[in-house]
Amino acid sequence: MQSSPSVPSTSGRRFRVRDLSSHYGAPTFDLVFLDVENGVERHSEAVWNSQEQAILEAEHLDAAQLRPLHWEACRQNSGDFVNF
Repeated sequence: MQSSPSVPSTSGRRFRVRDLSSHYGAPTFDLVFLDVENGVERHSEAVWNSQEQAILEAEHLDAAQLRPLHWEACRQNSGDFVNF
């Protein structure tokens, strides 16, 4: 999957919201988990149709200190994200 324009970066936390709207032709957002321990980014299997929904999920996962290691491991992409 190609990297798409994303929402500007704001902090350095473990979860990021990625804007996939240009790829899907409709508002579409997923999450990226920065798996520092394994040196990879992991992309969520789920997508959300609003940035606000994705942000709420990112905040929930971060607050619970969850590590979704079952998400697909991807190479680190360069791009702008909203971090949580």
